[in-house]
Amino acid sequence: MKTETENNASELNNYSFCLFRLPEEGGRVLWEITNSCNYSCNYCIFSAERGRIPGELTTEEAFEVLEGLKSRGFTHIKFTGGEPFIRRDMLDILRRSRDLEFIVDISTNASRITGDMASELNEIGLNMVHVSVDGHNRELHERARGQNTYLPTIRGLKYLVDSDAYVRIGTVIFKGNEKYLEEMVQSGASLGADEIIFSYMEPVGRSKDDYSLISNKPIEEVKDALEQLAQKYQDKIKVNYSFTEKPKQCESGICPAVNKFLYIDNLGRISPCTWVVEKYPQYRTEKTVKTASFEEVMDSEPIKSYLSYIEHNKIRGCPVSRR
Repeated sequence: MKTETENNASELNNYSFCLFRLPEEGGRVLWEITNSCNYSCNYCIFSAERGRIPGELTTEEAFEVLEGLKSRGFTHIKFTGGEPFIRRDMLDILRRSRDLEFIVDISTNASRITGDMASELNEIGLNMVHVSVDGHNRELHERARGQNTYLPTIRGLKYLVDSDAYVRIGTVIFKGNEKYLEEMVQSGASLGADEIIFSYMEPVGRSKDDYSLISNKPIEEVKDALEQLAQKYQDKIKVNYSFTEKPKQCESGICPAVNKFLYIDNLGRISPCTWVVEKYPQYRTEKTVKTASFEEVMDSEPIKSYLSYIEHNKIRGCPVSRR
């Protein structure tokens, strides 16, 4: 039987309300490794741009962050962008991450993936490569992601599938493809992907407050449809979904941000959580690993203030869901 102390600890570690999937041991990092991208998707949450972005971290500075994360007990890293493989040193960063025994996955449009690169990724041993494909044909995909984006993505995806990587296709549901969920599952299976995961397009980035492409299909209806497809195609591809819904209220669990979750942007600024900093931008650090050590950034006032805010106000559940 658990003691009262053990029960209290269990309640405080209840993160069922969190919008992110957290590991039981260690912590997860979402790292926007660059804001540069060769595509110009309107709904990109980070409004990624073409061309070189001044002030992004060097290889050495990225290595310092990795060492700092390791020392703080973080275990999982998701690299995103922009397009991560725009960086010439991305393979070096991934290799260093795996040398430090991080569980690593990366989100990419796959357009920069070559056969040789897929082989190197094989040797590095990533846990997952997430490739964005928003339609079962060129017309639908490019309606969401822009002209001349479909064929390069499919070519790179095929290189990844031919390697040993676990390949997950990520598809945003929007008005153009909302009637073709099964066709998208069939396409993913025929391409040889291991998994396909659906999310809803949201009016963010360059399309902030623009609802012209946003699907109005009820989430519960889509969930039911996807769960049926998961059963139907279970021998061919794993079908999943991740929808942004209002965080569950929780009377006991405290926000895991800082201790079990971090968001790092392309300039090396650190935030407790992407959702928290969107609502409370004062909690993004002004210091970066270009101007201070990783430990100094983590110990800077915005991070300490956030932890104090959570503790002193006895906030349970997700702060962004509070009225």
